[in-house]
Amino acid sequence: MGVVHRQIADGSPTWDYESVPIKAYAEGNATRGSTRRVLIGRDEGADDFIIRYFTIPPGGHSALEHHRHPHGVVIVQGRGRVLLGDDWTEVGVGDAVYVEPDEVHQFQAGDGGPLGFVCVIPAWAKATNGR
Repeated sequence: MGVVHRQIADGSPTWDYESVPIKAYAEGNATRGSTRRVLIGRDEGADDFIIRYFTIPPGGHSALEHHRHPHGVVIVQGRGRVLLGDDWTEVGVGDAVYVEPDEVHQFQAGDGGPLGFVCVIPAWAKATNGR
């Protein structure tokens, strides 16, 4: 049976959910205060993909990393930039980013507020135990 995680609509621009635990996102050199939530994953019965939500604090960044799995990312809060390989590109709400397998990547929030993004990865990826 399917699962619905209801977003808490408290008027703030951040995404929060009634039944999804917030975990510190502390991999690699990610900025302290970054968070990760697994919205849909194995606990919900998804065998093929994982949907996660990350928040990076103002001026902060995700880990500089590369993996053998691809990522599909949609920016849903704030502005910032993304490193793909050797190139930085400005990103904002509504922008979609594809990170190729083994591509060096990093997300960086602008100084004006947090950067929030939804990230989809295959279930076989190393990061599948996001809870």
